[in-house]
This record gives sequence, C-alpha cells and structure tokens, in this order.
Amino acid sequence: MTAAVLLSVLALAAAAFVVAPLFRPGAAEAERVAQRVSEEEDLHAQNAMALSALRDLEEDRATGKIGDDDYAEIKAALEQRAVDLMKRIDALPAARERA
Repeated sequence: MTAAVLLSVLALAAAAFVVAPLFRPGAAEAERVAQRVSEEEDLHAQNAMALSALRDLEEDRATGKIGDDDYAEIKAALEQRAVDLMKRIDALPAARERA
C-alpha cells in the first residue's frame, strides 16, 4: 500500500514539474512567438521548394524532358505559388518588425 502511495506522489510531482511552465507569466506570449517563428520558417521552406522546382523545371525544359506547353503551364503555377508565399511571408508580424 505504501508503494502505491509513493508511486502516486512521484507521478503527481512529475506531472507538476512538466506542466508548471505552462502556468508561469508570459508562457502564452512565448508560445505565440514560437508559433510565429515556426510559421515563418515553414513559409520560407515552402518558398525555397517552389524556387527549386522552378530551377528544376528550367533544366528539364533545356534538356528536352518537358514540352513547351507543359513548361508554360507548370512555370506559371510555380511562379504564382512563389509569389503567394512571398506575400504571406511579408505579411507576417515578424517580417513587418524587421522592415
């Protein structure tokens, strides 16, 4: 019986240790900042992938792996995606603070 009580106390102490940072002052703001940074990093990664895909598309066209019609259609879509991502990055609060 005492072992069960001891284990329960240890489990509660561990849970309190893990959950305590969530209740400290400023925890919500720190979480919001972390989320914004994460979103910005994700948008930058997506933009880098779109630009890389554009470079690959140019190479595929130059080597004859893709026709002109397909090239134009895919290029327009990738360019629009890259522009949309850049606009989203510029609209982020962190980007506005740096400008």
